[in-house]
Amino acid sequence: MSSYSSSISSIHQKLLHPTSFFGLKLWIIILISLALLLLIISSITACFIFCCRRWRRGGLILKRMTSKNNSTSMNRRLLSRNGWDIEMSGILKTPEKGVNNGPRLSIKESAAPDLTNRGCIQFTVEEIEEATNGFGDENLIGSGDHGIVYRGILCDTTRVAVKKLLVMNWGSSLRDFTKEVEVMWGVRHKNLVKLLGFCSKGMNRMLVYEYVDNGNLKQWLHDNICKLSPLTWTARITIIEGIARGLAYLHEDSEPGIVHQHLKSSNILLDKQWSPKISDFGLSNFLGPEWNHIVAPSIGMSGYIAPEYVSAAILDTKNDVYSFGILVMEIVSGKTSVEQSVTEIEEYLVDWIRSMVQTEDFDHILDPNLAEMPRLVELKRVLLIALRCVDPDVNNRPKMSDVIHMLEPRDLLLFGDLVFVGTFQSVKICRAKKLSLKN
Repeated sequence: MSSYSSSISSIHQKLLHPTSFFGLKLWIIILISLALLLLIISSITACFIFCCRRWRRGGLILKRMTSKNNSTSMNRRLLSRNGWDIEMSGILKTPEKGVNNGPRLSIKESAAPDLTNRGCIQFTVEEIEEATNGFGDENLIGSGDHGIVYRGILCDTTRVAVKKLLVMNWGSSLRDFTKEVEVMWGVRHKNLVKLLGFCSKGMNRMLVYEYVDNGNLKQWLHDNICKLSPLTWTARITIIEGIARGLAYLHEDSEPGIVHQHLKSSNILLDKQWSPKISDFGLSNFLGPEWNHIVAPSIGMSGYIAPEYVSAAILDTKNDVYSFGILVMEIVSGKTSVEQSVTEIEEYLVDWIRSMVQTEDFDHILDPNLAEMPRLVELKRVLLIALRCVDPDVNNRPKMSDVIHMLEPRDLLLFGDLVFVGTFQSVKICRAKKLSLKN
């Protein structure tokens, strides 16, 4: 026991004994040495971890590149030779001899821009099939000019509408499609249906929208079996104002400006508060080149098409203004844009409204299913706006921002019947011109 105590005492004395290294005691030098050793070990460990991460990252990039190459190879095997050549022609097309096609795009330059970091979701085909129960008939909402629409439920219970595009511009690359989606995704307004995501896998081109759960305007105006329409005059004015605001945003506030080109009652979706949401905007750019010069009315557009578009294929925002005017007449009267008369001759709504205005037969213009009758001066104001929008002279049609201003109640107080008299005279002039042309 004494020997153990003596050895402890000896060690203690040695630790406290000053050394020749700056006179520091031994125990201090030992602590400094341990600290340096720990520092060296930590540095070596950090360097090892950093090198491992760089190696792992490089391996992952290589793996992704290999996966992309394998996927491209698989797509080429799955697609027909003709379909693959068409899809890739916009990326790797060889310029003809003697023709300057501008700078050739490399694979990297033609890659589709990544929209996922901007909030736009890129869905897989499997995810959309799961959401729509394999595009089941029970989820079919309808079909139109651009494609077939299905309702669906995502895995997070979000209800969506999936538009499966039918006709695509296969002469353009995937990059062009994604750029169009980028433009549409950037369009955000409470009176426009919101785009949530897209799918561009292989030959598939699909757009995923928010689901609007109260049908469309056409159903409520023309398919309602109730004696009195649930669309009151106040609700109809709300719908007209909402459509005007949505169109004004497309024409004047979005960049680049968007011409809807297919504005009709079936493309106006309604929520439970009768707030309208315009759908199918921006889709014309997705159609093939064979659609670009078609002047015949597309499905359901008879009566909505501006005359200058039918005669000379002039396409601009004033075409939408004309369609808006027809839509206002449809909302006020409850009649379709074109109806079959007793003699089975097509009667256009715009001509019927003009004839009713000329004879001042306003009571017959109103939808008979309306539960409440508006004031005559208010009805005249709405008809004035509609007639201004369908003016045969394109230059006389207002911009949609002007329409919004005209819809404000103060215009009613400032102008009253005086403005309507001017429009009434223009209706007479318009009819006189049509009669002279016939003669």
